[in-house]
Amino acid sequence: MTKSGTESNLNYSLPTRDDDAVSFRVAAREANTIRHIVPLTNLVLLTGAAEWRVTSLNSDAITPTTVSVRPQSYIGANNVQPVIINNNLIYAAARGGHMRELAYNWQASGYVTGDLSLRAPHLFDNLNIVDMAYAKSPQPIVWAVSSNGRLLGLTYVPEQQVGAWHRHDTDGVFESCTVVAEGNEDYLYVIVRRTVNGASVRYVERMASRQFATQADAFYVDCGATYTGTPATTISGLSWLEGKTVSILADGAVHPQRVVTGGSITLQNAASKVQIGLPITADAQTLPWSAQLDGALGQGRTKNVNRVYLRVNNSGSVFVGPNATSLTEYKQRTTEPYGSPPALISDEIQIVITPSWNNLGQVFVRQANPLPITLVSMTLEVAIGS
Repeated sequence: MTKSGTESNLNYSLPTRDDDAVSFRVAAREANTIRHIVPLTNLVLLTGAAEWRVTSLNSDAITPTTVSVRPQSYIGANNVQPVIINNNLIYAAARGGHMRELAYNWQASGYVTGDLSLRAPHLFDNLNIVDMAYAKSPQPIVWAVSSNGRLLGLTYVPEQQVGAWHRHDTDGVFESCTVVAEGNEDYLYVIVRRTVNGASVRYVERMASRQFATQADAFYVDCGATYTGTPATTISGLSWLEGKTVSILADGAVHPQRVVTGGSITLQNAASKVQIGLPITADAQTLPWSAQLDGALGQGRTKNVNRVYLRVNNSGSVFVGPNATSLTEYKQRTTEPYGSPPALISDEIQIVITPSWNNLGQVFVRQANPLPITLVSMTLEVAIGS
């Protein structure tokens, strides 16, 4: 540590002064590189095999004679820069590919680590985290790039014990990520490697905001762009999507997909605001169904989900079924005038799905169109076999 108040002065005095540079050797069980130094309530050192807390003895300040280093756990971190949420530290484990959190525990009088990946181990086993970033607003999300090229997100609110993983894939692979504060929102920027028109290219892409004024402003495509201007049927200047099949939202209405040829596409009808980009298929599947029916919570008994009651917010094109191949679309058009797009739904909707007797009783929800979907709650009507 440098001399107090300096960035590079490592001078020291004889006899020792409190503002001298601090140099010490950590009395560790193994010799490991200190990979990260993180300021929490105390200074935390992350090495390749352990986590350490740096404090002062009988003093409020760390000096050459008061520095104290104590081990907190023996997990270890990799080289990816960790992130801090409130007073919790999120870091990638040195081995095993899992993500861990480190937080102060008054019962242990120190920092305790926990495995955040246990909520979705299939996203981490036999893989590694290669980059990480944290977005605070509007939703607190820890973004991480996996070694398999997929983007992982952790919606994380530690004070409410909320931690939900979601996986994002695309036509290509994610290589790096960072978060940039722009106004009242934090925006995710990623490096994506794609194959376009037979060539391997890298794009810097920015995740769009989920807040929009009108349905026509909804941007739910990958690697896309927006056309705004006089009504047109031919949209050109799409060379970065050459040869790709793209999803289209024309003036708020879902348009049939098109293939970009010669850097342009042709619409069925003229539109003044068009969102164009690679399709996104958003899927959600419930865990196997269980209820307090018997000592086994209904396990081992055949089930059939007859109806699904979904409470949704600002959602369109909802498909529901027992699996990904037997989906039923909710018919959302009601009183909209002819020629206008169906309005987004904010209500509880009822869907009678394809019957499927099995031991799981799972429900599959899909949104494959360039429109948003927000599931608030789900209620099932289930028939139980003997």
